[in-house]
Amino acid sequence: MSLSAAKNRRLPLVSVRSGRRADGYAPAGRPIGTIQVPLTQSEFDRLLMLRSRQKSGMYGAAGFLVGALATAKFSVLLFLGLAISLLSASMWVVATLALVRLLPAAEVDHPRNSVALGRVHRKFVKAVEQADK
Repeated sequence: MSLSAAKNRRLPLVSVRSGRRADGYAPAGRPIGTIQVPLTQSEFDRLLMLRSRQKSGMYGAAGFLVGALATAKFSVLLFLGLAISLLSASMWVVATLALVRLLPAAEVDHPRNSVALGRVHRKFVKAVEQADK
């Protein structure tokens, strides 16, 4: 499909994830915001929730690690801070993996001005093929 169609929200309104009628578009691709893919409202809400958990996990891991190191002379606080930091990092990993499963794999070929999407619903593929005709 063309890169301009994916960037300018001109893809068919069929969810890339479920194949149902999409309610809008969401950013996907390596640099977030490269392309816009259609999703249903519930899928978009899940995307926002996962990105929020991803940020919380990242900031929580860093914050509690700094806190644990700052209170290193108290072994209980060091252990507690490291444990919470590890749990926060785990939350970040789980949220990142869930995001990978929710959004399609996107490969942008700038010289050819095209986009290749992977892990998309067959109804979305069919809708794109019909739109290209």
